[in-house]
Amino acid sequence: MSNASSIGRAISENLQFISRLGAECDHLAKLIREEISGLLLAPEVAQRYRAGGQWIEKSANDEHGWVCAETGFSLPVIVKPKRSVCGYIVVQISLTGAGTEAKDNQEPLIHVGWWGAPIDFEEFLMSFPLDLDSEFDLSLEADRLFKWAHSQYDDEWCYSLYLTDINSPADVQASIVKPLKALLLGHDAGKALAGTRAVRYEKVDGEEGQYRVLPR
Repeated sequence: MSNASSIGRAISENLQFISRLGAECDHLAKLIREEISGLLLAPEVAQRYRAGGQWIEKSANDEHGWVCAETGFSLPVIVKPKRSVCGYIVVQISLTGAGTEAKDNQEPLIHVGWWGAPIDFEEFLMSFPLDLDSEFDLSLEADRLFKWAHSQYDDEWCYSLYLTDINSPADVQASIVKPLKALLLGHDAGKALAGTRAVRYEKVDGEEGQYRVLPR
C-alpha cells in the first residue's frame, strides 16, 4: 500500500471514529439529562427545588470550525418558595478546548455544577485558567469542588469527571446524580464527592486562575 493510500485510509478511519464518539457523547448527554430531571422529582429534592423550564443546549466548535469540541446543557431551576428561576444545573462535556486545559490534563472532561446563568460558551463556561473577579471569592474544597462565593446571590460550584470514567447508567448515578443531590441539599464537598471519581486539582503557583490535575 502506498504512503498516500495509508494516509487517506487513516483520515477516513479517524473521521469515522470522531463520528462514533460524537454519537456516544449525544447518548451520554441524553442519559445524564434524563437522570438529573428524575433527581428533581425525588421527594427530598422536590421539597426544595423544581425545574423552571426545559434544558438549554449549546455547543462550541474547535478553532477551525470543523469539529464540535464542547457541548453544554443547562437546566433552569426554581428554589422554593420562590417562583422564578434561581439558578441552573449545568453539565459541560469538553472533548478538547478551554474546558480541558487544566495543567497536566490530556483527557476529555465532564463538568457538573450549579451556576447563576446557563452555559453559553461566550461568557459562561467552565474553562482554564479560571477567570477571577473581585465580585466573588474562588476556593477549591476537598481538592475537587470549585466554589464561587458571592456576596449578592447564591454561591456557585462545579466539579469535574474524566469522560472515560462515565460508561454506564450506574456510573452516571454514582458520579453525577448522587453527588449532585448531596450538593444541592447542602452537604460539604468531602462528603458529597466521597466514593466518586471526581478529578482532583491543585492551584498552580504563579499562574493566576490556573489549576493542575492530580494523579488519579
